[in-house]
Amino acid sequence: MVYISIPYVPENNRIDKKLVEKEIAVLGIGEDEKYYVYEAIYNRKPHGVDFEAADIAVIVELEATLHKLGIPYRRLEESDY
Repeated sequence: MVYISIPYVPENNRIDKKLVEKEIAVLGIGEDEKYYVYEAIYNRKPHGVDFEAADIAVIVELEATLHKLGIPYRRLEESDY
């Protein structure tokens, strides 16, 4: 398993929600994962999303999108929570 931790930071609220929705919509991840990513960006509770380790291309794509949007993230082997 690979866990992408997306901690909430107040600066996330300055990022246009429509832009985030659009960028997440084109990712090659499942609908559940898209929901968890979006929720993690805008909620104060620590969140993230789990992926199978074999989905490395998807993980890299998500990380690139988060980096492009200026959203902090960390790749972990499992959730801290």
